[in-house]
Amino acid sequence: MVATALTLGLSGCVSDDHAQYLTAGMTAFKGLTISKNELQAQASLSAEKMDSENTIAPANSKYSKRLAKLTKGLNFVDATPLNFQVYLADEINAFAMPDGTVRVYSGLMDVMNDDELVAVIGHEVGHIKFEHSLSQFKTAYLAQAARQAASAAGGTVGELASSEYADMGEKFMSAQFSQSDELESDAYGIEVLCQQGMDPFAAMRAQEVLLKHSGNGGGLFSSHPSSAERIAAARTAAANSNCG
Repeated sequence: MVATALTLGLSGCVSDDHAQYLTAGMTAFKGLTISKNELQAQASLSAEKMDSENTIAPANSKYSKRLAKLTKGLNFVDATPLNFQVYLADEINAFAMPDGTVRVYSGLMDVMNDDELVAVIGHEVGHIKFEHSLSQFKTAYLAQAARQAASAAGGTVGELASSEYADMGEKFMSAQFSQSDELESDAYGIEVLCQQGMDPFAAMRAQEVLLKHSGNGGGLFSSHPSSAERIAAARTAAANSNCG
């Protein structure tokens, strides 16, 4: 699809009739060559738009106070600064974007104890650390660039609109990570539990909670599906951890 967009944009002479295709093609080309820093900046714009469309828990709410307490000391992952907020919604969900945005839904906080919740948060941070989120967001960006190129005949090209950043965020959130990505991030979640002085086996219990609620559909169940294999892997990783 991206290749088609590039062909549409870069083929033929640059006449007035083809100028819109060229603009769209260059947008797609930028998507292919965009750097990590640029992707993180794009992700920040998506996060900003998503924040504006959700209800963020105020700093004095029980959810925000609990999240601040549990994430104390989790300021960076490598060189990426982390920022945590709670979305007030019943959905059992959480996500992290490549710019360090981490959002936790109050519905998830309602069904997990502190250790289990930190396991999930650490898992999400793991997706940032290992650049799984970066790869997923780049895919969403490329898809948006290709759609932009395809709509060039209608004149809808150039800078991404606010609604398009929201759309990229939704596409990013619904994308399913690979099994290896999930297991790698599960293991990192256990590392975070150890760093925070918590029970490493909470990672296994968090998976069990998610599996218990999986009939609800959506949220973490669609993008981070739990399974007996992940539960077993979390148990083994916890047993082999250097906590304590």
